[in-house]
Amino acid sequence: MEIRTSALIGLGALGILFGAPMEAHAAPGSFTVIAGEDRICRYSQQLTLFNGRECHFDYTTPEEGRPVDLILVAVKATALDSAVEDIRRFVGPDTVILSVLNGITSEETLNAAYPGHVLWSVAIGMDATRTGRTLVCKCPGKIQFGERDGRMTERVAAVDRYLTACGIGSEPCDDILTKQWAKLMINVGLNQTAAAFDLTYEGLRTPGPAQDKMRQAMQEVIQLANLEGVPLPPDCDSKWLDANMPGFNADGMPSMRQDVLARRPTEVEEFAGVIRRLGRKHGMPTPANDFFYDAIRRIEANY
Repeated sequence: MEIRTSALIGLGALGILFGAPMEAHAAPGSFTVIAGEDRICRYSQQLTLFNGRECHFDYTTPEEGRPVDLILVAVKATALDSAVEDIRRFVGPDTVILSVLNGITSEETLNAAYPGHVLWSVAIGMDATRTGRTLVCKCPGKIQFGERDGRMTERVAAVDRYLTACGIGSEPCDDILTKQWAKLMINVGLNQTAAAFDLTYEGLRTPGPAQDKMRQAMQEVIQLANLEGVPLPPDCDSKWLDANMPGFNADGMPSMRQDVLARRPTEVEEFAGVIRRLGRKHGMPTPANDFFYDAIRRIEANY
């Protein structure tokens, strides 16, 4: 199996981050961005820039879609249901679907609509900051992915070859559920803290009440992961923060703070919302995520 044709849906921060190298690598006619006519018009009115480089995407409406080998889903969680329908004509018998949405629920949604087509995946390690159609990124990160049951199949190898050829960091995993929970831990901590306390990465690195709350929220994720049978180690949060935070752009910010500043709906349901629901399932209090859920919902209510 080889990935020769591909499509992307969603041109937010992650869409540009991964779409730019996919577009640069693609042979003519082999890569397209899926978008409705109104969105294509908006995209076309303003040049897309990735670290100063112009991106010239080809667009295809959902109605004009034809099957491709790989679909990368990069919409916000709030737009996933419509994306499920928009990609329908692009899904053929052997199409692989890869989601880089935050949280741990998008694969289940996609797999329910397209059984057997989905690889479980997570995008990690980037510090992308988007302003309009311009994306700046010091750390491009990578995509971790694999079969839900951990098998190293031919389609996992094919996606790895394709992403590597595009220059996208690629890591096939036999423990993708653990990787997804680790990313959820990061998002629950960094994204929500930056949004609730109005902080950049430099602010997140600074000891104080905000960082304390961030670490408490991350610990709640670790405890719930263990209750769900996912073996996140108890020091997973500290090890990740120590290894990765120094390399992030001090003036950059996680995507949820970008959403708040732009008055866009946030993914708080995918972060604190999921943790609160799992906490109730296991009878475990989640005070830090309760705090973030309420704080971010108040921010959204004041848009």
